Amino acid sequence: FASSFVGTGTLLDRVFSAPAPPLRPPCSMAALSLDNFNVLCTKAEGRDKLARFFQYSARAIVGLSGLAAPKAGSALSTVEGHARTAMVNLAGARRTHRWCKEFPVIKSIPKSLSIKDPVDRVLDLLQKVSLATFMLIDHVGHMKQWKILPGGKRAGAGTIQLGLKFFCFSNFIGALTQMKKFLALASSSSEDRRRDEFTCLKTAFKHLLLVL
Repeated sequence: FASSFVGTGTLLDRVFSAPAPPLRPPCSMAALSLDNFNVLCTKAEGRDKLARFFQYSARAIVGLSGLAAPKAGSALSTVEGHARTAMVNLAGARRTHRWCKEFPVIKSIPKSLSIKDPVDRVLDLLQKVSLATFMLIDHVGHMKQWKILPGGKRAGAGTIQLGLKFFCFSNFIGALTQMKKFLALASSSSEDRRRDEFTCLKTAFKHLLLVL
């Protein structure tokens, strides 16, 4: 893995010296139509992304309101309370729909063992195993919140926070994997090299945002 960094120059030099990928044409009105929105809502992943958008929007409102330290009974304090309620309930709803999503991840783990490159094999295994561990721990925390399982040393929230550590680790490994692919593209003569490099950087950035 370390050998990938030899002779590639600094990462910032390569990013800013590379020509920008071609811009996509602006979205047509059809892409924003009610029919396409309805198609989005019929898919589980689409509904989850919508819920995530509003959950994190509410979380941002809670955080910004906290910085302002609103007085009890003020309009800002009321908005913060409503945003917190929406954030907590959307988080619970998303956690409910997360059940059984670990099965595809666990099923794909044996395929990681067939990867030839030992570094890629270890990174892929770490990412998938930590992601599956997060989901399983999240289920345990969820059942503790429902009072189905005893709290033990960790309450429901504490168990969920433990699972989030594995989630952050999984995304950190995912970012490392994408950066390794980005550096490996330095020796590639493919016509799509710039596009592939941009895709790697964009995916790595998404993983790092989830870590934060």
